[in-house]
Amino acid sequence: MKMLKFRGLFPSTVFLGAFLLFQIQPVIGKYFLPWFGGVPAVWLTCLMFFQFLLLGGYTYAHLLQRLRPGRQVVLHTGLLLAALLTGSLLIFAWGSPVLPDPSWRPGGAEYPTMHILRLLLVSIGLPYFLLSTGASLLQAWFHRLKPERSPYIFYAVSNTASLLALLSYPFFIEPHLTLHQQAWIWSGGFLAYVLLCAGCAVKVRNSPGPCTPAPAPVAPSLPYSGCRLFLWTLFSFCGVLALMAITNQMTQDIPPVPFLWILPLSIYLLSYIIGFMDKLKNWQSRYIFLLICAFAAAGYLSQQGLEIEIRRQIAAYSFILLAVCLFCHNALYRTKPDPEYLTGFYLCISLGGALGGLFTVLAAPFLFKGYWEYQLMLILSGALAVFLIYTDTETRKTFRPVRHVFPVLLAAFAVFLGAGVMKEIRSSVYMERNFFGCVRVAFESNKGIPIYSLLHGRINHGMQIHHPKFINRTTTYYTEKGGGGLAILNHPKRLAGRPMRVGLLGMGIGVLSAHGCAGDVFRFYEIDPAVIQLARNSPWFSYLRDSKAKIEIVSGDGRISLEQESANRFDVLVLDAFSGDRIPVQTLTLEAFELYLRHLAEGGVIAAHISNRNLDLLPVLVQVRNHFNLYAAYIDTPGDMKISANAQWVLLSRDPDFLQQPAIARADSLKARAVRDVRPWMDDYSNLLDVMK
Repeated sequence: MKMLKFRGLFPSTVFLGAFLLFQIQPVIGKYFLPWFGGVPAVWLTCLMFFQFLLLGGYTYAHLLQRLRPGRQVVLHTGLLLAALLTGSLLIFAWGSPVLPDPSWRPGGAEYPTMHILRLLLVSIGLPYFLLSTGASLLQAWFHRLKPERSPYIFYAVSNTASLLALLSYPFFIEPHLTLHQQAWIWSGGFLAYVLLCAGCAVKVRNSPGPCTPAPAPVAPSLPYSGCRLFLWTLFSFCGVLALMAITNQMTQDIPPVPFLWILPLSIYLLSYIIGFMDKLKNWQSRYIFLLICAFAAAGYLSQQGLEIEIRRQIAAYSFILLAVCLFCHNALYRTKPDPEYLTGFYLCISLGGALGGLFTVLAAPFLFKGYWEYQLMLILSGALAVFLIYTDTETRKTFRPVRHVFPVLLAAFAVFLGAGVMKEIRSSVYMERNFFGCVRVAFESNKGIPIYSLLHGRINHGMQIHHPKFINRTTTYYTEKGGGGLAILNHPKRLAGRPMRVGLLGMGIGVLSAHGCAGDVFRFYEIDPAVIQLARNSPWFSYLRDSKAKIEIVSGDGRISLEQESANRFDVLVLDAFSGDRIPVQTLTLEAFELYLRHLAEGGVIAAHISNRNLDLLPVLVQVRNHFNLYAAYIDTPGDMKISANAQWVLLSRDPDFLQQPAIARADSLKARAVRDVRPWMDDYSNLLDVMK
């Protein structure tokens, strides 16, 4: 019986620690997402933080092996108790052991990366650091107690638990629990982990002998040769670069919510599980063939772009990620050292992961004008495959007859990817990348008439025609027939010739300001400083400068700015806060609309732009209508796809007479729509799976 308990103690502790390690990631990421504009960079910054703490945890576990078991136990147990004490103190400060109080939200539009890192460090830094030591430290402890048994099986246990933690979140945790409930349950799990870890420590404390590993047996190659260390780091770097680059690609046009974080991360972990299976360790050549198929899928995605249905895009990107990570992680397993050196091996893996996160979040935005780390990752993985074809004994045997073909194919593929990047550069007169995304100004000529468009990611956010007859013509989603134009042009004040106050969350190039008249005030809220600069001062867009209305611009997150302002008494409040094709979730919650209604004048109208290729957001707005007893109209306007675009808007008002005006009543198709029933979105709850098209 005692033997059974001993054998189950270490695997149970490793399993629970890994489960908690990955369960907290979507919880904390989702909590901070609305604080920083709801852009993918928030999650990528969180991933970078997690990778660096993993590096810290593996370094700590590696260095801890230099101490005797008794000292290890005292130090590690002391840190675990300190983490429990810190969480208890945060309950009094925040009302939650891990979720900061809303008063910690940023107040302005400052570059948010350091702010996110500071919040993560204060909220979950110490417990996450200690959980990250679990797989490496507990394996080393177990190997000390049972040197005849391989501890590498715990790596599969750890990754399996991590995968279960991720997959359970979007399907079982997120739909049924609020964020604060999730945080409390997680904290209870951490308490259980501390108790289990203390049980493991008791077993190790009295183990005989020093903790310094015995000299390694003589082997053909040293486990810590510089080449092997570099390769471990490089393969891990490539895997994390693939994870983050493909996550970025997948969330350019869909809000970066837990489901689309968890899918790539789950594939990443699954590739570790499969790649570290001993029975499959010699499948390197097969994974190289899989890599070639992935390159074909990448070429298809590059050529077709947005024309591919979203589920097929996600499937293709998932396959590319799986192929790259399987190749990299199987290479790691095939070159692993003896168990005595496992902490150093894990240290190199975590170092590569941290460098991958650092490169994607901090270096790439300064080095690249677009999301080109994706192309870099593909070329790097291909180069590593070619390297193994020429240097690895088993792989060389498989590909010997055709090995010289692979460098040629890789060079051709690199030229193909480079041509796509050059095409993007040549079609643009301006490109800029920052925390909030990649914006560029695209140029085209139609019968000699220059046309400039603002693209955020792959989505057009406004177009201006540089011809005297059309320079102030409204375009894309903002024409007179669109919901935003109808709300402004048919407001009772406009019909009576009286000045209006219009608030706009999201600016684009300011096309709607063309509807302004003398005496009107158009107050824009925009979080991206690059967009503000282009709309206000660039030679390509002049809507703001040419508008007859007075233009006011507030830099920062629109919702947070409104919370800090007194009632604006807007006659029309336009919600158009897009990033790519993403509508930030925090702008559509009940708490957000309660705020908007406070800023409306009597008879005011909210015009919510919900055009989206992938999400049907009408049910969310219908729930808002029902909750606040409002009147609503759904305006679905087809575009000519040259000057105007297909646009969907929802108009909401307390005044039924406004929506009964002929122009709006004719355009309203809400009664003819079948609207699915969804749970109302709140700051503490949202579920995009309910509204996927």
